[in-house]
Amino acid sequence: MTRPPRHDVAVLGCGLMGSALARRFASGGLAVTAWNRTSRRAEALAADGVRPAASVEDAVGSTGLAVVCMSDVDASRAVLASASSLAGRTVVNLSDGTNDDVETLASWVGEQGASFLDGSTLCYPDQIGEPGAMVAFSGPSPVWARHEPVLMLLGGRSRHVSDEIAGAKELYLGCGAFFVTAMSGFVESAACLLRRGRTLEEVRYATLHGIEVLRHAAEEAAAAIESGQHDTDQATIHVFAEGARRALGELESAGVDLSVTTAVSKKLDAAERAGMGHLGFSAQALL
Repeated sequence: MTRPPRHDVAVLGCGLMGSALARRFASGGLAVTAWNRTSRRAEALAADGVRPAASVEDAVGSTGLAVVCMSDVDASRAVLASASSLAGRTVVNLSDGTNDDVETLASWVGEQGASFLDGSTLCYPDQIGEPGAMVAFSGPSPVWARHEPVLMLLGGRSRHVSDEIAGAKELYLGCGAFFVTAMSGFVESAACLLRRGRTLEEVRYATLHGIEVLRHAAEEAAAAIESGQHDTDQATIHVFAEGARRALGELESAGVDLSVTTAVSKKLDAAERAGMGHLGFSAQALL
């Protein structure tokens, strides 16, 4: 039987993110093979210089680096288990899961004689490969160092965040809570403003300005949390709490969903009840 050609990297899972990963590796000059349960998704990447693999065994057997991007960690393990051997290879998991999921998968991969890194994509598929895109990786530093040139192709802000195997997932889940809340708040506010007759251009302009203010505020909050000093001469929790109460009234009168702003207001109210009203926003980290 003819052995498949060697490849620099195999991508297992060709959904939106997996396909973006495979295309980026190929555009970076690497020999790439890809497998997907639905073969047509892998075959669609042939035009981008990616060789479709007929099986997981075919894909993994032709490379020393396998990047897995499935729906979750359980799916990653099921896919990897279908390969006859992982010995001597490095597995990079980019599938979603909890810290415990990742630690269990890392242990299993190690038992197969393979090295392991975990990763989390902190960007959208269409951002993969851009200077501002970030994929966070965690696991043993020597393994990261061996594959850093390849994995850095995925985004200019990508980095190895920790030797602890679950470090990348912790960052992803924590930042994900912030991102989802922020986006939900945007949709909630946009719905209100549009009902009040504001234009999308006005909403967009004000929101982009708000993001710049948020960047400044987040840097100040991070410094305050690090130092433990939450005094402020800018805007206190009382100021934010009163603003949230007024925003709730506006959202309610506009007849839009106000669940995100309600949750924020309740948290600020709790901070006031705890005697933190005179402190900066960052003091809520003490609750």
